[in-house]
Amino acid sequence: MSANQPGVESAQEADIHDPLTSSVLDDIDSAENDKMPTDPSPNFTESQTNLLGNDAANEEITIESIAPTHEAEIDYADMSAYDEQPWGDEADDVLYSEELPSISLADPSPYEQKAEEQPRTITDPTHAEGFVNAKDHPDATELSVSGELPGWLQREHFTIGPGTYDIKFTRKIEVDGHLESATSTFTFGHWFDSLPLVNRFDFNGSTNTITYRSRLTSKRLVEKIRDRHGYAPPHPAGLFKTDSNQTILVKFLKSATKASKPDCEPCAASISTYIPGVEGKLFAQNHANHLQELDPFDLKPTRVLCWNEINPAFRGYSASPNAQFDAVTGEWINYTMEVGYQSTRYHFFSLSDRDPKGTLIASVVASTSYVHSFAITPHYIILAVFPFTAQMAGVKFAWNESILDSFTFHNAEPTLFYVVSREGQQHVATYRADACFAFHHVNAFEDDNGGIHLDIVCYSDDTIAHQLTTANLRDPKSMNPTHLAKHEIRRFYLANIQEESISFFANNSVSSAGSTISDRASSVWSFIKGRVSTPKEADIESDSHSSGWAAAIPKAAEEIVLPVPLELPQVNVSVKGHVYNFVWGLSVAPTGDSNTEGKMWNCIVKANLNTKEIVGTWSQPYCYPSEASFIPRPARGPEDLVDEDDGILVSVVLDAQRATSFLLILDANTMQAICRADLPHLVPLSFARSHIKALK
Repeated sequence: MSANQPGVESAQEADIHDPLTSSVLDDIDSAENDKMPTDPSPNFTESQTNLLGNDAANEEITIESIAPTHEAEIDYADMSAYDEQPWGDEADDVLYSEELPSISLADPSPYEQKAEEQPRTITDPTHAEGFVNAKDHPDATELSVSGELPGWLQREHFTIGPGTYDIKFTRKIEVDGHLESATSTFTFGHWFDSLPLVNRFDFNGSTNTITYRSRLTSKRLVEKIRDRHGYAPPHPAGLFKTDSNQTILVKFLKSATKASKPDCEPCAASISTYIPGVEGKLFAQNHANHLQELDPFDLKPTRVLCWNEINPAFRGYSASPNAQFDAVTGEWINYTMEVGYQSTRYHFFSLSDRDPKGTLIASVVASTSYVHSFAITPHYIILAVFPFTAQMAGVKFAWNESILDSFTFHNAEPTLFYVVSREGQQHVATYRADACFAFHHVNAFEDDNGGIHLDIVCYSDDTIAHQLTTANLRDPKSMNPTHLAKHEIRRFYLANIQEESISFFANNSVSSAGSTISDRASSVWSFIKGRVSTPKEADIESDSHSSGWAAAIPKAAEEIVLPVPLELPQVNVSVKGHVYNFVWGLSVAPTGDSNTEGKMWNCIVKANLNTKEIVGTWSQPYCYPSEASFIPRPARGPEDLVDEDDGILVSVVLDAQRATSFLLILDANTMQAICRADLPHLVPLSFARSHIKALK
């Protein structure tokens, strides 16, 4: 039985409950009323459980226990993506050949040694413990701190990530002519899909204290999923890879003309404390075009809005969860993606305190692709569109809940870089490179020769997106390929922007195949008939971009500036958009255990991109960090020049052996642990961006 589909605890069943009818009647009767449901679902069957706290309804949501993983041989025939050997070995070989230090399990600091001396309850040493339902902790609690916080650290630190993967519900079935209750489970099928848990940490370096609270922010949606036996978001890009367990009729019965109730729209992709021009102090975003305001103190959702409610020009199905902020100009820059049958437009806009309604900078016409992030420099915006494009000219994306079910990766197609002039407010140049895929940009900067250097964490294809399903993460030995897809930091060089813009304006009609009106109409008809292939797919795949439609587009030079994996990259905010040296992020250290080797990011590293080497590592056996946020040390005065790597890193770490989590603080220069604090409960691993706010 698929992990994404509800399973019923009876071999003989005849479902007489129609979740669609229930959904429609619920909409008519309740009219989306604001009152939280207080009537818990009927009796659940008992099983090994992980409780989801619900302070409003005092309910429990049970999930199936995760079967322990067992030792298994690595199938090297499965590892072509890693040059026929585990990627950890490959990484060490590359580093050894370059006479660079290897990524290894680092020696623990005194604070970590103290923690390791405490009794451990060995459960599942893999990362599977990090993908279960979480409890929340809404009341502020002072944590027990080991070590010393920097005296200058006065910050509020917010993180967001998975909180609820599994929701149990009851349904009536017929057994031997009698109606009985059976328990089923709806499971979100991808790491990016689960309902959010928001965490708040308050740091006070002068008193050496850390206060913590957390909240599950989609409890009303949990109730709706329980009532309707599934979840079908009424808009595209609402899920990454999850079987909604709903019919397509739901799309027609419930349109997405307005945003949902505050706690019915899951926003778990990123969190921030400041968006110019938008009233509020804490915001969460999703992969669609939603912005959810949260109370910064109790973390309860207070409202949700779409970008086109701020400005009608900011229209589109989705937006990037990784907006860019220019500290010099005070501009907050993002885009919305408007998908049409003939073209897709990426509308780039800016918000600032002096322009609270925002300004549309420029619209780029490009393929319908999955774009997770982008980059800015003082003069330009750079949009990377990878050949991971929507099937049937965007029609399937417009009607499908899951992103991965709507897109296909084309190895023969190029990656395209669209350059937008911030001052001229127009698309001025396009460059191409070989096919690749990415979630995160690291940084970008201009040089004196009129070119742009663009650093991106690159994968060879979209394999990583499919590896991060809930089923794979809960059962690491089932991952295929058996190790995380190989990734590295590549630097693309877009040369002579001004000169290329002249050629671009002289001949800007170059576009990819399959973009004519007739092809779009054919796509619509194919969708109606149920075909899932891309029109003219064979022609597209066979067309080499070096000699086909993309031949006229200048090619970007590229080099590998870090040959080992690094994800969720962090740089000092002061060097964003400028020349820089250091980047921090998550990597994978060899473990010597086939159950855990190379299957999840398990260490924090510091890299020098100028020397192309790893210069510092933190790791601890059976521990798995989430994003390591960089906090720079504030200058003591105008003459205090703060080094680029002078600061700390903050990460929430899963301790799989204890089945719990702790907050880790590292010296960003030396990569030594200076402080840690155990959390009152396990916090699931997160792939989302966190945010630090300085106290005034």
